[in-house]
Amino acid sequence: MSARIVRVALLLVASSLLFGGWLAALALPASAQNGGWSAPMSLGEYWFPDVAVDASGRAHVVWSSGTTGFDSVMYAARTPDGEWSRPIDVFAEPQIASGSEATRPTLFVDGENQLHSTHRSTSIFYSQAPAGGAWVASYWRPQLEIGEGYFSRVARSADGVLHLIYTQNLQTETCRICYHVYYVRSFDDGESWSDPQDISLELTGSAKPQLLIDTDQNLHVVWESGMGGSYGQLSDPTTVIYVASYDGGESWSLPYKFDPARGTSTSAMARNITIGEDGNGNLIVAWWAIPEDTIYYQTSRDAGRTWSIAQPVPNVLGIWALYQSRLDDYTMATDSAGRVHLVLAGRRTAEQTWPELLRITWDGSSWSPPDVIAAYQGDMPEWPRIAVGLGNVLHVVWFVRDAENLFNSAAGNYRVWYSTRTVNSEAIVPVEVPLIPPPQPRTVVNEQSAPLPTPTPRIETVPVEDPVAPGELVLSQNIRSENDEVIVLLMALAPALVILLATVTLFLLRRRSRHA
Repeated sequence: MSARIVRVALLLVASSLLFGGWLAALALPASAQNGGWSAPMSLGEYWFPDVAVDASGRAHVVWSSGTTGFDSVMYAARTPDGEWSRPIDVFAEPQIASGSEATRPTLFVDGENQLHSTHRSTSIFYSQAPAGGAWVASYWRPQLEIGEGYFSRVARSADGVLHLIYTQNLQTETCRICYHVYYVRSFDDGESWSDPQDISLELTGSAKPQLLIDTDQNLHVVWESGMGGSYGQLSDPTTVIYVASYDGGESWSLPYKFDPARGTSTSAMARNITIGEDGNGNLIVAWWAIPEDTIYYQTSRDAGRTWSIAQPVPNVLGIWALYQSRLDDYTMATDSAGRVHLVLAGRRTAEQTWPELLRITWDGSSWSPPDVIAAYQGDMPEWPRIAVGLGNVLHVVWFVRDAENLFNSAAGNYRVWYSTRTVNSEAIVPVEVPLIPPPQPRTVVNEQSAPLPTPTPRIETVPVEDPVAPGELVLSQNIRSENDEVIVLLMALAPALVILLATVTLFLLRRRSRHA
């Protein structure tokens, strides 16, 4: 009987362990099941996020959201330990005629751990904040209007000059709505900006410009070109274009089309171009070829003066067969080993019927197989942005359109998401970027209602007649000392002591008489 009880007990223990292990497996984060990526975390509503990382490893995220009457820029930060700050709206733009505008915020962190940001309503605005204080809305510098526009990006070169690009409509007789790419710069930390310079020089519109400053401080800009540009999109057909400046923005090269055959008809288009620089100082671009749904890349070994022939990125396809988006984009960032990480919404096979958010790595000569950050059924991931922190930590943000409202943003349940993973490149030692505490509120006293202070009585001098010198001071006879209390005590106890002494004496005498 006892052996049976032991067997039953062992069986129960084993079952408990197996059940606990199953529960633990369910509780494992996605990073343990998905190639090292953390489980996607929702940051909030609504769309078009951006991310940057300071020298401490703290990730800063902004995205476009809104509320009744206002379009806002939301901000949150994540520590290297994974703790998130509470999301706050750092800017809120009043809606015009009850119409909502996507604020489309961008972020850049400079070498001094200062955050530089742009966003929009109907105009482009610039602001900045210390990385340690961006979680407090009042630490953001009052926004400065750059000019009417839609897309924008900002970066800072090693000499401290701020460089900003944005798109703005330039009406002509042949194109009433054609947004061009303009460039401005600031030599005084964003307090004032140069006159805008049209660097696109195209008779068509522009969208989704990206700005890269390479290790030699050359400026590189890529964008999508086609008719239009308002509300973040172009009419078909579209192509992708590149320009560069080798003198700090003083002058610019002529626009270069990566594939001249594209953009002339809907049978050959290009979109979603992104640009990066590998560890050898070579440039690389990737873009989406439509309708064949191929991702192409091209490289330059001479700072963009010449480019290689377009080649397909292996083992990855676009999502044109699933979702024909005009508003999506691709993104790149480089780790401490010089590898370029490309993130996009795509597929791994032509037979695949669901979209995935993919990461592919360029090592300077070849591409890695894609790994999956997140996969969806019906919903669509869009607008990814990537940043590398401390040399080897990837931070990716994006938003997701719900399947029921892919093309109806007003009714959509769109959410911004975040995921991270560590790669096998050398880690950079973090630099402390302490949090700046919020300013203390000042107490303002109303002079009319405040109680009047109680006056302190003055100490009046008292004249002394016939003063006596210290040596001549005569003490009064009734002055008492601490010895007086002892005398009083002895006087009170005297009768009792007499009786006690008499009793003891009598006892001793009687005892002696008995012995006699």
